[in-house]
Amino acid sequence: MSKIAIFGGSFDPVHRSHIQLVKFVLELSCNFKKVIFVIAYTSPHKSKQYANVDDRIAMLKIATEGLPRTEISLYEVLKKKVIYSYQTLDYFQSLYPGDEIYMIIGSDSLLELHTWKNIDYLASRYKFVVVKRPYIKIKKDVKYLDRCIIVQNETENISSTEIRQMIKEDSKKFELFLDKKVYNYIVKRRLYK
Repeated sequence: MSKIAIFGGSFDPVHRSHIQLVKFVLELSCNFKKVIFVIAYTSPHKSKQYANVDDRIAMLKIATEGLPRTEISLYEVLKKKVIYSYQTLDYFQSLYPGDEIYMIIGSDSLLELHTWKNIDYLASRYKFVVVKRPYIKIKKDVKYLDRCIIVQNETENISSTEIRQMIKEDSKKFELFLDKKVYNYIVKRRLYK
C-alpha cells in the first residue's frame, strides 16, 4: 500500500513556502509515492480568489516544473463550486483504492480542524501531514493529533496575502518570496494590481 499526499489550496499566488513544504513531505521516511496539488475553485475558508483560475493554474505549473513525484489536479476547479476537503479526499481514494490518502496542512490549520465541514468523518478515514508554520505551537492535547504525521522542519513565514499586498503597494520585495519565473509571470500579466 502506497501513500499519496493531497495538498489543496488557492495558490493565489503559489510561493516558495508552498514548494518548500512539499519537498519536506517528499523527504519523509514514510516515503510518499507522490504529492498531488489540488487547486481550489473557491476555497470554503476564504472570501474570494484574486487571480483568475487560469492564472493560478499557470503559476502552479511554473512553480512545480521539475519537482519530482508531484502532479496538479483540476478536480475542484472543474466542479466550479466550493468543494470540501472530505469530498476531495473521497474522490482521490476512489481513484487510488489500494493506497493511503493523506492531506497536507499547516500547523495553523491543525488548530482549526474542528471548524471544517464533516471533520469527524474526514479524520476517521484519512490522516494528515502537518507542516510546522513559524510561531504556531502544536499542543499535545489538540484534537486529531493521533491522526497526524508531524514534519519537523519549519517552513518560511510567507503568506500569499502579504505577497498580494506588497504587489498592490508596488513593493519590489515580493520577488524574494516567489520562484523567479512565477514573479515574471505576475509582472507580465499585471496580476494583483
